[in-house]
Amino acid sequence: MASSQDFTNEILQGNAAFTNKIYKILSRTPGNVFFSPFSLHIIIAMAYQGSGNVTLETIQKVFQIPDPLSTAIGYQEITRNLTSLKNALLHTAFKIYLRKEFRLLSSFENTVKKYFESEVQSLDFDQTSAAVKEINEWVSEKTHGKIEDIVNDDLIASTSLLLLNAIYFKGSWDIPFSERKTKVRNFYLNDDDVVKVQMMNGVKYVFYNCNKQLMSQILALPYEGGIYMVIFLPVYKNGIGELEALLSEMNHSEIFSQLDYTAVDVFLPKFKFETTMEMDDLMKETGLEVIYDEEKADFRGMIELAEGENLCVTKILQKACIEVNEKGSAVAAPVVEEYVPVGFPKVKREFVKVIVDHPAVFMIVAGLFEKPNVLFYGRLSHPEEVTNSGILSGFVNFVRKPFKTINRIF
Repeated sequence: MASSQDFTNEILQGNAAFTNKIYKILSRTPGNVFFSPFSLHIIIAMAYQGSGNVTLETIQKVFQIPDPLSTAIGYQEITRNLTSLKNALLHTAFKIYLRKEFRLLSSFENTVKKYFESEVQSLDFDQTSAAVKEINEWVSEKTHGKIEDIVNDDLIASTSLLLLNAIYFKGSWDIPFSERKTKVRNFYLNDDDVVKVQMMNGVKYVFYNCNKQLMSQILALPYEGGIYMVIFLPVYKNGIGELEALLSEMNHSEIFSQLDYTAVDVFLPKFKFETTMEMDDLMKETGLEVIYDEEKADFRGMIELAEGENLCVTKILQKACIEVNEKGSAVAAPVVEEYVPVGFPKVKREFVKVIVDHPAVFMIVAGLFEKPNVLFYGRLSHPEEVTNSGILSGFVNFVRKPFKTINRIF
């Protein structure tokens, strides 16, 4: 008989495959890239609880997850493990807002409350300004003020059902970089263009490998609490495209299993940037066209629908922002403490040097060596593109109207 552990393993394996598929598409976009495959996967898994027929089968196939209830049980275990990490601040939050005249089906409401710990609230969406204020305040609270004004009057005016997911991560390096060693250095955007950046530096105890297949140095910088920033640095300054093509076809677990614990002289630029992506074309390209089809989509397990009404997705949006500095990521206040995992080999004394002075891929990963869970994934192309600091929110927005209209996922 399958256990919650089996469901967890299947979900994480499916999420890894989906992550590769999504990033392969996003890598066509120039410049900085940053998103959360975990947030996207889990918010669709929540909507999956109210799906049926071809819609259910398609989500199950594309996301490579078990049946809806098993997925809910598995994700309950995953989120509990993440939020219980010691010395790491990682919060996930869910909320459903629905137009006051509509009602969630009890089976869907009970599932999202029990397994996703989602709040449910009825709102008068005709009082547009008040509804916008309520929703934006919830998002701001759950992301510690880092994401604000995510919905507007036009969105709310057409909304019947809004599913929200917010993820907040505040990570302190296990050994912070010294601000005194941060110096201005070159960052090569390509073979010809160079910008000046604030480059941090320090000898760090990390997991490292020079991967010949990927033609890259791989560096796993530990945060307190068992979460890592994994950096993939191409050997060549213009090697980012080839790295991304190769990386999208490889198994993350196999890559991470080749890392050795050692001392590395790390040069890493400070950076912060924000991305906002409408994911609809991307999601359709993965094979999820049916969830947007006004006639074929089946989310009838979510809310009470009259004859001739339907529910389908109209938009998927994800907003993410990250900041990396001497203390860690996001708005971390560091606790200076050396952390050496038990059972790993003693530190080698010869220092490898890793200088992140040209475009690289990075991930923020929980469970690096056991069951990798890629929480965030990005490309650092230009450290000077400065906006906001480190958070992510995902949203699912549904609209119910007669027959062929309906819904949004944010």
